[in-house]
Amino acid sequence: ASIRRLPRTMVIGLRLVWQAAPREMTINALLQLVVALAVTGQVLAGKRLLDRLITVGEGESFSVVVGPLVLLSVASAVASICAVVRSEQQRVLAELVSRSSITRVHEVAAAVDLLAFDSPDFHDRLERARSNALSRPLQLGNGVLGVLSALFTLAGISLALLLIEPLFFALILVAYVPVWLATARASRVAYRFSVAQAERDRRRLYLSLVLSRREEAAEVRAFSLSGFLRRRHDALLQERIDDVRVLAANRTRLGVAAAVVTVVLNGAAITLLVWLVSNGRIGVADAGAVAGAMVLLAGRLDALAGSAGSVYESSLFIEDYTAFVAELPELQRRAGAGAAVPPLQSLVADHVTFSYPSRTEPVLRDVSVRVERGQVVALVGENGSGKTTLAKLLAGLYDPSHGSVQWNGVSLLDLDSGALRNNVGIIFQDFVRYTLSAYDNIAVGRSERNDPVALREAAERASADSFLAALVDGYDTLLGTEYSYGTELSIGQWQRVALARAFYRDAPLLILDEPTAALDARTEAEFFDRVRQLYHDRAVLLISHRFSTVRNADHIYVLDHGQVAEHGNHDELMRRKGMYAELFSLQAAGFVEPGSDPSP
Repeated sequence: ASIRRLPRTMVIGLRLVWQAAPREMTINALLQLVVALAVTGQVLAGKRLLDRLITVGEGESFSVVVGPLVLLSVASAVASICAVVRSEQQRVLAELVSRSSITRVHEVAAAVDLLAFDSPDFHDRLERARSNALSRPLQLGNGVLGVLSALFTLAGISLALLLIEPLFFALILVAYVPVWLATARASRVAYRFSVAQAERDRRRLYLSLVLSRREEAAEVRAFSLSGFLRRRHDALLQERIDDVRVLAANRTRLGVAAAVVTVVLNGAAITLLVWLVSNGRIGVADAGAVAGAMVLLAGRLDALAGSAGSVYESSLFIEDYTAFVAELPELQRRAGAGAAVPPLQSLVADHVTFSYPSRTEPVLRDVSVRVERGQVVALVGENGSGKTTLAKLLAGLYDPSHGSVQWNGVSLLDLDSGALRNNVGIIFQDFVRYTLSAYDNIAVGRSERNDPVALREAAERASADSFLAALVDGYDTLLGTEYSYGTELSIGQWQRVALARAFYRDAPLLILDEPTAALDARTEAEFFDRVRQLYHDRAVLLISHRFSTVRNADHIYVLDHGQVAEHGNHDELMRRKGMYAELFSLQAAGFVEPGSDPSP
């Protein structure tokens, strides 16, 4: 099936290379053609030189060989120079094609639904597409050009051999059939190996990162995990090595068998040539030309086998890449197909149920919540109750399995997803600490916005300006110590930078998932005062375990095992003496005298 699809895949590969670098591809193709013509010229000039050398031995002047000698030298020089230039041009072409290909992979990865990242199959496809994008399109393009170049050269050499002695052309051609068959078989074996290794390679890479990354370094040392993790990593690596040994053994058997057949047939051709010369069946000049042509033909057939094998192998791998990036037009169409997003008045989750692909039980079941403009709404509940998942549904990052999420009464599925996300500012509990400048760490909140004054104001509102301005290079200081001149922040300072990011986004809906977990009590109180002031005419969804923060919310939803257990304001929930009152009392008990009433 892959062989039947090969012509179409070759066209796709050439199109990818052309789209990435048309100028460099044209130069490369012309150089390959020039090399092919130069090699053909070498054969013809060599034959003419041998003819003239024989006449010199019979009394002719040496001057008769000067012309053919010059032609042979020029053809050889042109072939060598073009080969060098082509090699260097391929370096440039490789970089351009890799850039174009990996960009497409990144575009798809950024456009797919967030839920895709919870699927192991998606991660396998993403990893295969990403690794293939770096080399396979160029390998396929170069392989096709190599095949064309070899065929041009073969045409010239074959014409010379056919005119002198057709039998030798047939022998050399038959000798390389086993090589081509073995190359195709080896390519299929390599492809199956790559597919089988995808998930194991991702697990091994993860363990390697844990062993070498700064984020995990302290805990790895604190728990003496290095040996444990290395053993896990090395076991996976040993499994890969064992499989590589099997792969190498299979490919070696194929290659050796093909090489033996080819050597035997080449030896038969040389033996036949020697016998014909010794019996006077063929002249010395013709024999010399045949021998030279056979050497060149063998070289071109080797090149053809290599290029054809490269094309075939790349065609197997590139289908993973092309199938992955082929999703982009549909993803872009869906992203821009919805209606415009009106100013927010209400955001409602209406009987929402949601399940992750990896879980059999729903994370949320028949959940209904409402967030009004001008309100601060809180989500509380024990760990694993579904608070963060619900926040992602309300932000349009997940689609509900059942029920709907509505913006002013319109389902989020019917709105332009890109425009919807522009209207939402969200800071997760596990916010990202970008190894970028302090300025950029805040600016990513709305990267298309270029407003240094507003950015500085956002930092001030998040209580981050004082320590960021005091850094060595101020807001231009690189955050993180992985690179030279970088500076590390405390977790509390990082959280304030993340909050500044949310303020800079300046969206009508602000979702804060444990936004003050690393802040001290004073900074936390100041922060929520500012949120009240800044977002009095907007909507705020707050997730927090700190009831001192939650109690001031306009409305509170209590989640328990993926369902809304109760809701209301703080006073109403305390009077009900339900789950909220129990959790509030448990937390407040740590701050009051024994026997005192923790309720307000």
